[in-house]
Amino acid sequence: MNQYEDAVKQVGQALLNLGSTQEQSKVMAEQLVKRADQLHKQNHSSFIEELGKLLETVSCGAQGRLKPQDEADFS
Repeated sequence: MNQYEDAVKQVGQALLNLGSTQEQSKVMAEQLVKRADQLHKQNHSSFIEELGKLLETVSCGAQGRLKPQDEADFS
C-alpha cells in the first residue's frame, strides 16, 4: 500500500468517526487526500501538514464551529 492509499484509508476512518457513511467517507477521503497532495506541491510544503489543515477544517465543520484562528477574527 502506498502513501496515498494509506492516507485515504486513515482519513476515511476519521470521517466515519465524525459520522459519515461508509460511501461518503470513501469519496471525501479520496478528495481530501487529492487536494492535500495538490496543496503540498503548490506550496512546497509537507503533504502531512496540508492534510492536517484540511482535516482540521472538516472536523470543525462537522462540529458546527469555525477553526480556532478564524474564531479570533470574529471576536
